[in-house]
Amino acid sequence: MFTLESKVEACELPAPSTLPFLSLKMTTPLTTLSSYTTKFEAYPSDLIVFAEANTLKLPSLSSLKGQALALLAQPEIRGTQHIEREHATKFFQQIGMETSDSIQPFNKGFGLKEIKVKGKICLCYPFEKDTVNQEKRKGAVIHGDKDAAIQSVKDYYAKHIVEVPNSLWQVGHLDPTIGDASEKNLAWQPPIQGKYRDRFKFDSSFLKMWPTAEQELIPKIDDYYTEKEQRLLLDALLRKFEPTLLDQLRHP
Repeated sequence: MFTLESKVEACELPAPSTLPFLSLKMTTPLTTLSSYTTKFEAYPSDLIVFAEANTLKLPSLSSLKGQALALLAQPEIRGTQHIEREHATKFFQQIGMETSDSIQPFNKGFGLKEIKVKGKICLCYPFEKDTVNQEKRKGAVIHGDKDAAIQSVKDYYAKHIVEVPNSLWQVGHLDPTIGDASEKNLAWQPPIQGKYRDRFKFDSSFLKMWPTAEQELIPKIDDYYTEKEQRLLLDALLRKFEPTLLDQLRHP
């Protein structure tokens, strides 16, 4: 029986001793855009305090990125209303700033956690630090000869796929976990596929592969996902299969 030691608020990163139950907080489209017709001259004071306490450098308000963050951080928007491309375009038009890609300044990452919904941008509130995007770009470099590294990848595909005679290709199942022998679940596959038999699912072009749960993912879950990702998976699975239990744990 799971127990929840403390209530976890939306967007709050859980302590290792608790389950995450990160709620997919539903946001609404921005409805207050007509109020913003001039450039912001300052960030909300609580954002400034949070940034100073967490050593975050806020972008200049003279930049597109700074104005984007200032809009997202407004009390009536953060945590409740999301920004989409159409909002971004209209916002920059209203404040007289030109850009060929209006959503890009909102997508660059601010070191603040966002509510993750595809195509929609909304800051979590209360604010949370999230510098993964910045950190993974800091000092990113691949040493060694670029052409040699690229050629090794090309050689692998040439040897195992491109130059393999058609006569050696065999019919294989795209999803080996289901009892489906129809053409929908079959494709011609090169011999290298046998190395991954029953452990992976494939697309029909042999370009994408996903680990099967029983044979690959569960035994090697720590190789595939960090603890944080596993907690997100747990939350999503409980939402799908045990919503009643999840509700009981959130509201004991």
